[in-house]
Amino acid sequence: MSSRAFRRLNRDADVIRISENAEEGKELEEEPEFISVACKKKTPAANPFALLNESDDAEDESEDKEEELNTLPSKVAKKPRKKKKRRKARVAKEEPEPEPRDSDQEREEGEGEGEETESSPVPHSLLKVDRRFLNAENEMRRIFGSKVVRGDQVRQKAHRKVHLRPTVLATPKDTWPKIEKLGLTMQQDGVRDWCQYFHFEHSPAYQKIQLRFWEAVDTFDPNSIAAILHAHPYHVDSLLQMSEVSRLGEDIQMASELIERALCSFESSFHTLFNYTQANCRLDYSRAENRSFFLTLFRHLSYISRRGCHRTALEFCKLLLALNPEKDPLCALLIIDYCAVRGGEYRFLIDLFHAWEPHRNLSQLPNFAFSVPLAMFHSQNREEKEGEGGGETEANKRLQDALLMFPCLLPILLDKCGVTLDPAVTSHSLFTQPIEREPNGLKLLMKLYVERSHSLWKEPEVLTWLEANCRVAVARANDKDPLNTDFRAKAVKRYSRVPRNIYRHILISDLDRVVSALPPDMTQTSINSYDPLPPPDSTCGYERPQIQRGPGAGDVAENPLLLLLRSLLPNYNHMAEGGRQQGGGGGGGVGIGAMIHRHVDRVRQYYEDYYAQHEGEENVPPPPPPPPADLRRERMRELLGGLDDVHQDLMAALRNIVGGLAAPNEHSDSSSSDA
Repeated sequence: MSSRAFRRLNRDADVIRISENAEEGKELEEEPEFISVACKKKTPAANPFALLNESDDAEDESEDKEEELNTLPSKVAKKPRKKKKRRKARVAKEEPEPEPRDSDQEREEGEGEGEETESSPVPHSLLKVDRRFLNAENEMRRIFGSKVVRGDQVRQKAHRKVHLRPTVLATPKDTWPKIEKLGLTMQQDGVRDWCQYFHFEHSPAYQKIQLRFWEAVDTFDPNSIAAILHAHPYHVDSLLQMSEVSRLGEDIQMASELIERALCSFESSFHTLFNYTQANCRLDYSRAENRSFFLTLFRHLSYISRRGCHRTALEFCKLLLALNPEKDPLCALLIIDYCAVRGGEYRFLIDLFHAWEPHRNLSQLPNFAFSVPLAMFHSQNREEKEGEGGGETEANKRLQDALLMFPCLLPILLDKCGVTLDPAVTSHSLFTQPIEREPNGLKLLMKLYVERSHSLWKEPEVLTWLEANCRVAVARANDKDPLNTDFRAKAVKRYSRVPRNIYRHILISDLDRVVSALPPDMTQTSINSYDPLPPPDSTCGYERPQIQRGPGAGDVAENPLLLLLRSLLPNYNHMAEGGRQQGGGGGGGVGIGAMIHRHVDRVRQYYEDYYAQHEGEENVPPPPPPPPADLRRERMRELLGGLDDVHQDLMAALRNIVGGLAAPNEHSDSSSSDA
C-alpha cells in the first residue's frame, strides 16, 4: 500500500471517529434538555395555556437545528454551536422585521393546540395579544406596500430625535417633546386566580397638575388646557380632553396623535411585571386613576380602525377587554366583532363565541348574533368547504336564528346599506314590525350595530346569502317557530334596563345617530369627555378639593350675602338651597349646565334637520359647521337673570319686613283712637 493511500485511509478513520463523538455528544446534550422540558410540564405553577400563543420562531429554530445537524459537513461537527450562532446573527441581520403571519394559518397548522383551547376552563387565553400586530405601520405596509411606508419612515428618521425612547403601543413622532416623568406610576395589588392586579398612582406633583386640569375644565376654555399641555406635554387627561376638542374641530389627525402621545405616557409608567400580552393583567375601572388608560385604548383603536388598520385595532380591542373581562366597563364586546370581521380574523371570532357563549350569552347581543354567522360564511368561502347544493351549514342556521330573534334589525340594515331585497320577503309580517315597539336597550344595540357594521353587508355575495336565509326565516316564522315567540316574550324583561357601560360605550363611539337615540335623562346629564359616566362605586387615591369661586363666577346662590338675604324670605328652604348648590358643583353651577344642554340640543337639532333635508339622496356632502355660540354672552345672561331674580326676591323681602314693622304702629294707633 502506498503512503498516499495509507494517509487517505487514516483520514477517513479520523472522520468516522469525529462523527461518532459528535453523535455521542449530541445524545448527551439532548438528554438534559428533554428532562428540563418534562420538569416544566410537571411544575404546578406553570400556565397550561402558555403553549397556545407561542410564536413560530421556536418551531422555525427547531426545524433549522434539525436541518443544520443533517446537512453540516464533517468540519463543522466539531463546533456546531458556534456555527449556529453565526447563522442566527446573519439571519437577524438580513431580516430584522419578519413579516407577520396570518393567525388563521397559525391556528390551522396547530390543530392540536386548538383542541386544547376548546377544552380549556379559562377562555381568557383567547385574548392574548400578539405584539407583532400592535404596530399600525406594519399593517399599512401590508396594505399599501412597503415602499410607500418605508419612504415615509426614512423621512421621519432623518429628523428623529434620539431622546425618544422606543415604545410598542404607539410610535413616537419626531416632533414630540421629550417624555418626562410627571409622577404617573403603576403599582401591583397582588395575584389572585392566575391574574395580576395593578393600579395607577398619582404622585403629589402629578396631583397638583391634575388639580390645575380640573380648574381648567371648569372654565370651559380650551386655552387653559392647552396651557397645561404646553408646560406638561404628557399629562394624560389634558391629552384626552384636547383630543376631543380636535375631533370636534374635525382635525382627526391631531386628535389621533394626542391619543398616541397619551399611550406613550402610560407605557413609560408600566410596572415591570405588567405583561399586557398574556391576558392576565387586570385593572379596576372603579379607581379613577385607571379609567384614563381604558379610555385611551378605546379611542386609539377607534382612530386606527378609521385609518383601515382593523387587524391592529383588533389587538388593542383584545387588550382592552382583557384588562377587565368580567365587567367590561367600556363594552369592548360591542366592537370586537367588527374589528375581527374587518380584519379577516374569522376564526378568532368564532372561537371567542364558542368559548364565551356558555357563561356570557353572547348570542343575546345583536352584534354577535349577526357577525358570527357572517364570519362563518367568510371562513367557509376562504377554506372552500361550502359548495353549491350543499346541506344547511352552521352559518345559515345561526343567521336564521338571528333574523327570528331580531327581525327589526333587517329593515334598518337594508335602509342603511341602500339596498332592497325581494318584496315578498321584506313585506312579511316578521320584518314589518316597528322598531319603536322594542325595549329601549334592544333598540340602542340594534342601531349601534347597524351604524357601525352596515358596510360588512354590502358585498353582493353577502346580500345573496342574506336573502336566501331570509326566505328560510320567513318559512320558519310561518311554521310558528318557538324561537321567535319565546325570545319576544323574554326580550321585554331582558332589555328593559340598559347597563351603564353600554351608555358609556355609545357616548365615546362618535356615532351621532346613536347618541341622539339616548334617553333624555342621559343626554341632559353633564358628561366629562375625559371621564364619561364614572361608576357609582368610584374611588380615588386623593380627594378633589371644592373649588372656591368668586361672587360672580358661579351661581348667584353661592354668594354669602345673597344667601343671607334669601334666608329672610318666608318661603326659604335651606335643604332645597343646599341641594341646588350641590347639583351645580363641578360644572360651574346650574346656569352653566342648562346653557350647555341647550347648546348641545341646538347642535343636534341642526344636524338632524340637515340630514332630514337630504334623506334618500346619495353621496350627501358633510354638513357645514353649525353657527358658533357665544357662550360668554349666554353665561352673562344667565348671571344677569339670576341677579334680577335675587333683586326681585330682595325687594319682596324688604316689603315684607317694612310691612311687618308697620303693623305694630297701626295697631297702636287704632288702640289709642279707640281709647
